[in-house]
Amino acid sequence: MPSPSWVVRCLPGLSIIGLLILAECALEILQSLWLGASSPTKLITGQSPVIAQVLFISYGLFLHLLATFFPLRLCWRVWHASSEILRKHTTNRPSKTFFQPAVEDDDSDSEQNDLMKYHLKTRAIEPDVTHSLIIPSYKEDIQVLEDTLKVLASHPSARSQYDVCLAMEERDPNAKSVATKLIAMFGERFKDMQFTLHPGTIAGEAPGKSSNVGWAAQRFLEKYHDSPNWEHVMLTVMDSDTHLLGTYFDIITQRHVENVLADESLDMTLYMPPIIFDRNAHQVPRFVRVADLMWCGAGLSCFQTTPCADTVAIPTSVYTLTLPVVDLVKGWDTGPEAIGEDMHMMLKSYFLMNGKLNIECVASPASHCNVSSNMKGVWGWFDGMMARYHQALRHMWGCLDTGFAIQQWSQLGTSQRVNSLCYDSQANISLGAKFSFFRVQIEEGNKVTLRNIDLLTRVFEAHFLPAHLFIILITSTIYSLINPAATTALWVRLSMDTMSYLRTFGFLTMVCYFYFFYERYHRICVEVRTAELKQAGIYRDIEDQISRRDPRSPSTWIDYVIFPVAGLIYGGVPLLHAAFSHFWSVDLNYKVSAKPKRELVEDVVRMEEGRV
Repeated sequence: MPSPSWVVRCLPGLSIIGLLILAECALEILQSLWLGASSPTKLITGQSPVIAQVLFISYGLFLHLLATFFPLRLCWRVWHASSEILRKHTTNRPSKTFFQPAVEDDDSDSEQNDLMKYHLKTRAIEPDVTHSLIIPSYKEDIQVLEDTLKVLASHPSARSQYDVCLAMEERDPNAKSVATKLIAMFGERFKDMQFTLHPGTIAGEAPGKSSNVGWAAQRFLEKYHDSPNWEHVMLTVMDSDTHLLGTYFDIITQRHVENVLADESLDMTLYMPPIIFDRNAHQVPRFVRVADLMWCGAGLSCFQTTPCADTVAIPTSVYTLTLPVVDLVKGWDTGPEAIGEDMHMMLKSYFLMNGKLNIECVASPASHCNVSSNMKGVWGWFDGMMARYHQALRHMWGCLDTGFAIQQWSQLGTSQRVNSLCYDSQANISLGAKFSFFRVQIEEGNKVTLRNIDLLTRVFEAHFLPAHLFIILITSTIYSLINPAATTALWVRLSMDTMSYLRTFGFLTMVCYFYFFYERYHRICVEVRTAELKQAGIYRDIEDQISRRDPRSPSTWIDYVIFPVAGLIYGGVPLLHAAFSHFWSVDLNYKVSAKPKRELVEDVVRMEEGRV
């Protein structure tokens, strides 16, 4: 008999099998095709609805409504994200030396004003914030890391606030030499810079980003444990090819200060930027480009800069946590179940805090590269397509987080959950008192809240919807082809027609999204990134990496209409692959996604020759 943990782990795969059984009970496709039934049975032609048909049609309509609502939500969120990014990058950037909330002479708010004045008199207006950056790397090309570090080093706050850690893998034979060379090239341009070598022989750990990041994070915890500003260390996890704007760190510095001043407690917030693939999109196969446009949209669909009671967003590749949060939840999980590192860490922090984790989207885009092949011609096209599939499989392997989320959700509000949050108050009495205050705030955790429902819906959209919708579409289409309309119950025919209309509406809405909303988002992101690179004086070094889009070009229009195929290749199929693989294994042969290679720019070569 399967164990409960196995059943929870395999929920996506079991749900697919259950849906296939339901489809056969409702539509009798196999009986009609392989058993040679000359005419549909009473199960199909009966005028009275049967249970299987009701369940199948009801679930199908639910999926189609969910899939129809998604592009509508996406259009609104992307328009909002574009406007916020433009506003943040065309007004004065947040001051990193002074912050003072406005205090108005309003009798109705006199108590609040007195409290704020007290804060301003008795404490520093802004603490000394440090940004610790973890850049995990495993056999990454040194050129990719050079470009990433060059962009970070160009930020005005880099020398005073950035503590950079190159999280290398001991399994990489060139890791130490690459890290040493990069530190020699860029070390003087940051507040501090170091590297870690994650051992590949730790029992129970799985190779991947999560275990590597967890190892590096422990070094930061040890480094800043006795620092008086320990609670103001912001830890950012980013991919090796990520280019972040300086505005991102300015915004989260300001928001961190505002959150700390709000209640004199710890900043229990996860900050995350929207992502964009704006570097080599013009050099990769069209299906790869469209798949990444949809991956970008998945993150943008939850964009909201002003957190509400039900705000939930899932980070993609880049996010920032305060060091107290990392310590509170005991860092990153390192087993194979944590392969979806960004979502897994968010879920872990969210549930350990009984749903009280604050999540804020930052209006500053994170630039990424599309997966690419170093081969040319037709074989390069196939190699690029396969490289993107391997990346998609790794993403969908993260459907293990479904079981993790359900297990964590079932423990919300329990004394066991609260008691797991501990801190050695003897090491830092002031910080220990703040942790104790926070523990009191989370002792009540309700399972059924609007925010929890929203979170579980986002998990469902990521790990169930693509495969289930594909099965509904295929089985409904086959049934319609093998059964004449005259022999089909009216209510069944009307329901399937309704699903067809919803699919058409969803398709047209997505086309409108790409043309009117995404193109605006892409243009604004490229413009603000180009402006900051020019201001920093490094635009000419990486100008060839910027990928622009022309919405008036017929070639671009092709991207708008092939997204269902790209979604199937890099969404539905990898999800099916991963879900059924979990029946016998949770281990995945982790492969690093290939990044584009280019010639070293002349100034970096001179820098390397002068320092190494």
